[in-house]
Amino acid sequence: MNRTPHRPFVGVEPFDASHGAGFRAGEDETHTVECRVVENGGAFRIHRPPDAGRPPRICFVDGVRRTEAHLTRTNPAGETTTGIAGAWGAGAVLIEPGKPAAISHVATGRAVIFAEGHQVRLRPHAGGWRWAALSVESDEPDAATQHLQRIMRDTEAEVADRLLADGRLTVFDGPLHSIRRSRTTPVVGYVKTHHRRTLAIEQWQRVPRVGVGERSSMFAMRDDLYACYIRVGDPGPWAGPWAGIARIEVPASAGRDQAIATVDSAAQWLPAFASALHRDARAPVNLAPVGQLERHLHHLLGDSRLALRAVREAVMQLNREEEAA
Repeated sequence: MNRTPHRPFVGVEPFDASHGAGFRAGEDETHTVECRVVENGGAFRIHRPPDAGRPPRICFVDGVRRTEAHLTRTNPAGETTTGIAGAWGAGAVLIEPGKPAAISHVATGRAVIFAEGHQVRLRPHAGGWRWAALSVESDEPDAATQHLQRIMRDTEAEVADRLLADGRLTVFDGPLHSIRRSRTTPVVGYVKTHHRRTLAIEQWQRVPRVGVGERSSMFAMRDDLYACYIRVGDPGPWAGPWAGIARIEVPASAGRDQAIATVDSAAQWLPAFASALHRDARAPVNLAPVGQLERHLHHLLGDSRLALRAVREAVMQLNREEEAA
């Protein structure tokens, strides 16, 4: 028998969150931004910088997120809005001379996020699961998921800001737009995926020729950001031409000469942290300290099956309380 609720009724979609929601927004269209090369008189070149050695104090910052359940909220008029239960975490791996790599500055959280300005508060679960109640005004199908992504990025940025204040050279796994501290601090953005063409087509076609320890000419992503492409490792003869290539970003505010010195150095020492295929399916481009941190954060988030069960039980309790009220 179909249920006609008299009060807002919350439901959990009956399949694992890893399979996605019952509907999906269209993918963002890829677009091209042809950035300007800012060295060699604007000519694109492949550079092999001299090895200047590795900086003594390095840290790698990254985060993870996980959608644990897709939710719906149906009001008495039969109107339904969507949400998710999700979790996130961020932290850093500290590298110092004579010491083992150390995971530090870890922060995690869990929330129920609904679209269209609605909030749903689930009571803490007996198994130790707790959720913040959050909402977004947008009614787009993936608005809650995008908000979870923003929370993770904000948490990463908070971790990075604290480490930058300590003067550490910080490698931020992702683009630098989330970093809020002064852009003159020692920070490198590390971007593993290439969703859009950033250079003129004849320059873009030459990027896969970059070898390990080399870099492309530096270009201006924006007025405040320089970038170049490096290759951190050999992915094997079966891989495509872009495998093993990452884009690194550095602040423009410290000046072009300093930016060139930073990317020259990074092109030499970052390959030492490339992951191995037998340890990471994303090798070599997913850096080994980042993979270590991701595994640790996923462990802290707990078993996804138990998380889904906790959401279901908390939702059933909420609905029973609503019916009894």
